[in-house]
Amino acid sequence: MKTPLQTPARLYSDERLRELADGSWLKPFRQQHPLAITLPAAAANVHLRGAIDMHVHADPCMLATRSQDFTDVAITAAHAGMRAVVRKDHFQSTVGEAYAVQRHIDDLVARGALPHRIEVYGGIPVGSLDIVPMQRALRFSTFKMIWLNSVSGERLVEGGRLRPEAERIIALAAEHRRGLNVGAPNHSAQQYQGIGDYEGLAPVVEKIKKSGALAVLDHPLSSLTIDEIANLVGDGVYAGLFCHPSLPSVAKGAVADPLRTLELVQRVGAGQCIIASDVGMVLEPTQLEAMRLMVRLLLVLGFGAEEIDAMLKDNPARLLGLESSRPAEGRRPMTFAEVAR
Repeated sequence: MKTPLQTPARLYSDERLRELADGSWLKPFRQQHPLAITLPAAAANVHLRGAIDMHVHADPCMLATRSQDFTDVAITAAHAGMRAVVRKDHFQSTVGEAYAVQRHIDDLVARGALPHRIEVYGGIPVGSLDIVPMQRALRFSTFKMIWLNSVSGERLVEGGRLRPEAERIIALAAEHRRGLNVGAPNHSAQQYQGIGDYEGLAPVVEKIKKSGALAVLDHPLSSLTIDEIANLVGDGVYAGLFCHPSLPSVAKGAVADPLRTLELVQRVGAGQCIIASDVGMVLEPTQLEAMRLMVRLLLVLGFGAEEIDAMLKDNPARLLGLESSRPAEGRRPMTFAEVAR
């Protein structure tokens, strides 16, 4: 007989779900956050210049049909002035693909067909706990991420302890400055039967912190309470503030509460969060439009330019082992006149 999954923590009360479903939340939200109806449409654009999206889904994807291929994403993001994009796939390495797309981008720039060079990266999902593909990929500069608990991936925790094979992968990430994306165990529900998301994540995060590796929690708002997220972040582990589930998605989750996004950033601080898209399904916005919507939401919620740029530029650069593109002495909040340019 199968062991039942632990009952997950309630993320929404029944009353809040009714408010979000019937629209009664909207009027008080607009009253508290008037920028929801007055924010300039172009307000997000300045923040996208120099931004990094470390969680892109695009074709060729082995999980589902995507609305864009990765080359299209990279070119569109380059036109917006973004600094870098990283494609994630749950079932295959994207390191070689990123290498090829980067060559194409560089050729377009050299021929004058693209005005801005964007950095293109990939990574390797931990479907099995075989470290050899990661060791062999280290010679490629396009190898920047390792995705733990990918869809149907092998479980990392046994008996409340991290498996030795997983420990070796984390040690490799720490030694060679590769970022770790830590998915919730519900990505691999068949492998983690009987283990809740927080219980399955805690031993992994503890080892990451001890090793000195850097990591981001994969859309934790979809599976963890704010208290649980706050317990996990820090010491090089960031909260992933992804478009899913901060924005409603017909493909993934039709209910999204902007106040949970607000509460998370206020609780852990912008210095502990990383913004990324995590979209790409055919019923979702494109990568660039999703990033614009996410930045607009954060501006409406009252976060300043310095906080948003930390989550879009500085924190993901650190995760990927890149130098910050913003000199510390030049960082300051921008006026709305500057934002609307």
